[in-house]
Amino acid sequence: MNKESFAYRSYNLSDQSCASIPNSNKTTIITNLYEGIPQTLILNIIVWIFLILLFTLIRQQAWDYGRLALVNSATGKRWTEIFFARGNNQELLNSIGNEMSANGGSNDLETGETASTSFRMARQPSVRDSGFFSWIVVTFKLRKDQILRHSGPDAVHYLSFQQHLIVVMGIVSFISIVIILPINFQGNLSGNLNSFSHTTIANLDGNSPLLWFHTIFAILFVPLVVLIMRRASGRNAFKISPTRTIMATGVSKPDCNRQVIQNYFQQLFPDIEIQDIQLAYNIRKLTDVVQEYEKVIEARIYCEQHRGKLTARPNCFTCDTVEALEFYKSEEQRLCGEVARMRSAALNDPLGIVFITVNSTSTAKQMILHFKPTAVKDWKLTYSPLPSDIFWENLTTNTAKWYLRWIFVNSILFLFLFLYTTPTYIVTILKSIAFKGNETMPPDANSPTSPSPLVTEFLPTLLLWSLTATMPVIVAYSETWLNHFTRSAYNYAVMTKTFGYLVFVILLLPSLGLATASAFLEWSIWSITKNETYRFECVFLADRGAFFVNYVITMCFIGTSLELMRFPDLIMYIYKILTARSEAETTYIRRSIVIEFPFGIHYSYQLLVFTMAIFYSLACPLITPFALLYLIMKNFNDKHNLYFAYGPSHMISQGGGKIHSTAITMTKFSVVLLLIALTGISYFRDGNKWNLRTMVLGFSLLFSLTLFGFMSPIKKCTTKPLTIVEDNTLPQPVYIADVFLNNRIMANSPSHLSYGSSDVTDSPQRV
Repeated sequence: MNKESFAYRSYNLSDQSCASIPNSNKTTIITNLYEGIPQTLILNIIVWIFLILLFTLIRQQAWDYGRLALVNSATGKRWTEIFFARGNNQELLNSIGNEMSANGGSNDLETGETASTSFRMARQPSVRDSGFFSWIVVTFKLRKDQILRHSGPDAVHYLSFQQHLIVVMGIVSFISIVIILPINFQGNLSGNLNSFSHTTIANLDGNSPLLWFHTIFAILFVPLVVLIMRRASGRNAFKISPTRTIMATGVSKPDCNRQVIQNYFQQLFPDIEIQDIQLAYNIRKLTDVVQEYEKVIEARIYCEQHRGKLTARPNCFTCDTVEALEFYKSEEQRLCGEVARMRSAALNDPLGIVFITVNSTSTAKQMILHFKPTAVKDWKLTYSPLPSDIFWENLTTNTAKWYLRWIFVNSILFLFLFLYTTPTYIVTILKSIAFKGNETMPPDANSPTSPSPLVTEFLPTLLLWSLTATMPVIVAYSETWLNHFTRSAYNYAVMTKTFGYLVFVILLLPSLGLATASAFLEWSIWSITKNETYRFECVFLADRGAFFVNYVITMCFIGTSLELMRFPDLIMYIYKILTARSEAETTYIRRSIVIEFPFGIHYSYQLLVFTMAIFYSLACPLITPFALLYLIMKNFNDKHNLYFAYGPSHMISQGGGKIHSTAITMTKFSVVLLLIALTGISYFRDGNKWNLRTMVLGFSLLFSLTLFGFMSPIKKCTTKPLTIVEDNTLPQPVYIADVFLNNRIMANSPSHLSYGSSDVTDSPQRV
């Protein structure tokens, strides 16, 4: 690549210009004061008010915003009442009771632990909000115990993490606005009192003694973040759940028999009391058939409850119709036999994974520590995750194939990272098109060829927010294809990958004046081969700081309001309704849209904003109050959605709380970046010299990295016994896949009493 093309992609080496965030020759919609920040704020508030009024208007007609979508199939509710279900919990409870009576006394759409959980939550005292804006008051009044009972312990740890972030950001905002902002105003290098650049560190001379305030507070932010965030409950989330169950892997098929396993462990540990032994089976095909079977049964019940003549399409790609009730009866008979065959095949196909429950966690700990694999029985014993945390259908995935998929998926994501551009580069291209190919010298703002102000002002931050919203979805889908064994591992992978990508593309590359990841690599190669150095004046440009302030404002207002509306979930629901074979399938579809809260995605969102705010807190203090407002609004939104919109989640088992503890660890990354940035600024603005301030910052950076290295959950060379606190108040869950606990299938299956041969395996049951 020649020098000119590289200059276009990153910065121009010949004329020493930096990659510009499009803020020059600005056209305005309202005002261009302070690099368009008031303009962005006003536009965002207008859109936010519109979306909140729309949400409130719909919610007024349909209370409870999708409380598990447990509605009676005979009520004929509208789509708004699925996402915003009407506000009478007694009506909800009655509908569940009516459906249970119609199905022979059991709500067999729900299985095992899920059924009892859903019914228990439905019986909780009603949380009423009959007024137009009363949902705001109700959300603020939600207590921790209510959220714990309804949404599970993951929600409590997540909200605790947010509350501690708010405390940290509140202190940082106070320091930045009350102390650092007036100090930045003391300089005279950039703009005037009405200029945004006058509020930044660029306004101070590189040798100014006032920069010591920035140095001192940057160092003080390190213990501030550590001491406050270590109090968040997620830090110890993985130590408080009952772990009396051991997971044995690598069990050969001849050994997959409960009696064989029990006799073997009794010989090794004669004093232990084994309370339960369960085997994992290959249920991938069975799960798909069971889901279709449940949908058909629900449709048949719906047709029987509606006296009118309903029609159905044999498939969604034809216009031909048949009588609905007869069609679903025929499908039910066909699928009943298919389920029986698949169930029999699954029970004769054990996976070599066994769950052994003993009487106490101390017993389980001793078994794991003292178990020695042999040549005949090369088993591996570990603490088991909770049944609610396991993707039972994914246990069939071969380990070697899983790692091959992992390499392939991450290679694709890396290429996407390398080739994908930042919103800065996208807007540059749009400006080039609008300016008819002359992106380096845009015409005057009043010129007829000048692009719309929405392109030059509002679009960059909107694109930045869109990328922030899109990237987690891409990562989530790629991780779904990997078939993780547990939900906690899936959410952890989504959080770490998304956060790393967003920090690099959204924060670091634009801050360095680079437009793409490939430009970063090209600049590195160019600097080495041509002995060129990067102009660090490109870091912390005034317009660049304003760009990130506008981004946080967009996340704060438009981003949070769209999270309340949940348009992606609504689009998926509409798609399922349009592709349904008849109206009778809507009941099942309504139940299927209730999902668990995507913790991995939402952790990455707020970690990005928090890191960005800490990173720019001293160089660009105006970003901190908007970041604080975002965290407050995000906490309110998530509390509302966790209670009213999503199903319960319980990933906290041995290792399952890693996502919560790692999120707290990631907050340390923000102060490390802050120290790196201030060290670089101090060094290069003083003529590439190691002055006293630079050495203090450099020493603080090395000390912090060393400290975090010892405090972080990095695996050491030696394995230490895991510390587990036994909770005897909680019942030990049953390690049986939901498809084997489905009462409807067990009742309707013609041969459910015996599957498999006793010499290989037997039907799942309690020991």
